[in-house]
Amino acid sequence: MPNDTRLSYRVFGTPGAERLVVLVGRGIAVTLDPHPTETAARDICVLAVALAGGEILDSGTYGSETPAESTASSLADLIHESLAAIQSARGGAVVRTAAVVAYRDGVDVALRAAVGLGSTVDSAALVAVAAPAAPLDRDDFGSLLGAVSAQTLILNGVGERSAGEADALWYQDQMPAARAEMVPVRNALTLPAVWGRVLAHVAPGTER
Repeated sequence: MPNDTRLSYRVFGTPGAERLVVLVGRGIAVTLDPHPTETAARDICVLAVALAGGEILDSGTYGSETPAESTASSLADLIHESLAAIQSARGGAVVRTAAVVAYRDGVDVALRAAVGLGSTVDSAALVAVAAPAAPLDRDDFGSLLGAVSAQTLILNGVGERSAGEADALWYQDQMPAARAEMVPVRNALTLPAVWGRVLAHVAPGTER
């Protein structure tokens, strides 16, 4: 895998597997395998990218690139490099596409990268994602999401205040190939709770 010092990441699953799943979230905990049993049951390579708080800010100096935009650009480069590394490891066999999984605060950066990568990202999953709070941010981000071509699954928790049904439906309405599923939870939806469902969507046909 590439040696990119701009982003903090870890690789787990099966390094060199044809299917690349890119997990994006905030904090170092996102680099831990959410559900090792589910991951091991599939022939996939997971690139888990941990974002710091400053890397996901969507405000900046007028006319300049925001931290979120800059981080999304670095993420897109990392995905390209990772696909090239997998291709090399597989003896030059062409590997053209990847999946993106956005967890909570990682959604802005992950989807901006998906837009930049176009058809390279063929599927996506959004887990416990909140819609932008400010109307202007909703307008700006919403206009961007119309360019996400990936088949997208949105999983939010029933009754969760910070990332509930209204938030899931907002993303569904903005994206041309998205559908929302609500997951019963006691408190907050966690990535381990839905990792198997996520992988079934972004990595079909990879079961061992």
